[in-house]
Amino acid sequence: MAINILMPKLSFIVTEGTIIEWLKEPGDQVSKGEILLIIESEKATVEVESPGAGILGPDLAPVGTTVPVTTTIGYILEPGEEPPRLELDLVESVRDEPDAEPSPTEREGQRAEKRRKISPSARRLAQEHGVDLAEIEGSGPQGRIVKQDVLAYMDARTRAEKKAPVRITPAARRLASALGVDLGQVEATGTGDRVTLEDVRRASQVMPVPPPAESLELTSIQRITAERMSLSFRTAPHFYLSVEVDMSQAVAMRETLLPAVETRTGLRLSFSDILVCAVSRALRQHPALNATFEEERLKMYQEVNIALAVDTPRGLTVPVFHAADRLSLIGITRRRAEVVEKARNNRLIPDDVSGGTFTVSNLGMFGIDVFNAIINPPQAAILAVGRIAKRPLVVDDTLQVRPAMWMNLSVDHRVADGATAARFLQDLVRYLEDPYQTLI
Repeated sequence: MAINILMPKLSFIVTEGTIIEWLKEPGDQVSKGEILLIIESEKATVEVESPGAGILGPDLAPVGTTVPVTTTIGYILEPGEEPPRLELDLVESVRDEPDAEPSPTEREGQRAEKRRKISPSARRLAQEHGVDLAEIEGSGPQGRIVKQDVLAYMDARTRAEKKAPVRITPAARRLASALGVDLGQVEATGTGDRVTLEDVRRASQVMPVPPPAESLELTSIQRITAERMSLSFRTAPHFYLSVEVDMSQAVAMRETLLPAVETRTGLRLSFSDILVCAVSRALRQHPALNATFEEERLKMYQEVNIALAVDTPRGLTVPVFHAADRLSLIGITRRRAEVVEKARNNRLIPDDVSGGTFTVSNLGMFGIDVFNAIINPPQAAILAVGRIAKRPLVVDDTLQVRPAMWMNLSVDHRVADGATAARFLQDLVRYLEDPYQTLI
């Protein structure tokens, strides 16, 4: 019996996904748990595992197709089994049935086009205007043809069709070469549509027109992140609390533990590890910040799952440290190294990015001191962290220069009030200024 391959649902707020690459060909033998394809959703680019063992069916949703979650995008078959017909309820993914059997040359052309990465909007526009996609070079990620590529091709074709043959005098050609003038941009005013010396001189004195602004198609992560952040900022009443932390003890503890952690794990202990550890312990004591506002009710999460914002070439993604409050500091270091590497290599699986209950965004490595972050829905709060830098602090009535760090907490006012959020920050500061408490 055929096994459905479904577009996975990473969380209850994810509604669709885009197919980036099939790692297996139709007819290949696949095993349960083997990576079949790579998809992109609002959260990350993730790997999708095979739901069963068998032979990959001949009908697969095309690369570049965006479909709703839980939609069937292919089948795994038993040997000799008749494949079900794949039907996708999307304009972008409907494949035309030919009126007649294509020739071998046409079939090879169709296979070549399928292998090319083409966005759904670009494919639709090309079909509407009779554009041969084989003549277009893609400017998107990994050479993907996007809508702007098709528009640029159509514009160039229109200009070429309208342009009448122009004759250029030898003297005008020599002068244009000397002055670096593009003869294709020179307006002919001589008799018989000839470009003359005077035309070249006039063109050389005209200020060049700046090129048009480049229009880039957003990745699915960037597009849906923009939508979700806009929705969060419009619907969740944000308020912000800021605090400066004396990081002297945290710096000292890291330097002390660095050799031991590196010996045991082969990894370097980072300040992000210490921060995730401290935040998870503080959230355990303040469950109101580990919550969401859902259908006019306050929903408290049972697990403390810290999402850490990570910058990748395809956009911002937020891998999750599940049950972070129960992980040791070394456990957090191992998990951070694993998910950051997977995120930057587009190898996250759905479990890596689902279930986050609180987000930490650290821009300290970029030299940022203070910033406000937008809450990552449906969570109730996000912590924005700046760099650790030497600053003057008053300690025991004396002015001292110490490593310090600013933290800004953004909170959904429907979930928590200022006093609740302030108490959370107080405990978080206490853990960071005496970080050995987090190791107990």
